[in-house]
Amino acid sequence: MTVLETERLALRRFRDEDAIAFDRWADNDEFQRHLGPRAPGRDNIARHDAHWAKHGFGIMAIEWRETGEIVGRCGPQYHRAWPDDPEVGWGVDPDWWGRGIATEAGRAAVDWALGDLGFERVVSITTEENVPSRRVMEKLGFRLHTQLDWERWHLWIHALDRTP
Repeated sequence: MTVLETERLALRRFRDEDAIAFDRWADNDEFQRHLGPRAPGRDNIARHDAHWAKHGFGIMAIEWRETGEIVGRCGPQYHRAWPDDPEVGWGVDPDWWGRGIATEAGRAAVDWALGDLGFERVVSITTEENVPSRRVMEKLGFRLHTQLDWERWHLWIHALDRTP
């Protein structure tokens, strides 16, 4: 079973009980502001499990190692708007914002995708208005690659290539 550990975090596959956190995030307008449609927690977990089954990787729970509390989600997955390269994405529970969790988890996910998973490039996708996520992308080494109008969104696609 894949678990990525950092100094403070463990990224692991979702468990059924994590649906409670997804439901809490779906009810939070700040958390959802730059994300797609809201869905029940169990549906989110089923969608992530299906991605794992098909591709062997995907979004994981971010667990605070000290307490075991789920504080967000992060990992590489294929995004419908950009199917050629896996997207490294993250979402941190608003109660945990401002602690560098997205950067720490994002670094672990990028290293895994470009290392053990063997991808040559990963992307990270957001909107222009999502300045905090764009700051995390910059800290991780992503650079703006292109922009794309998709569904109701104007997306900024950032890319990071594996260095030889």
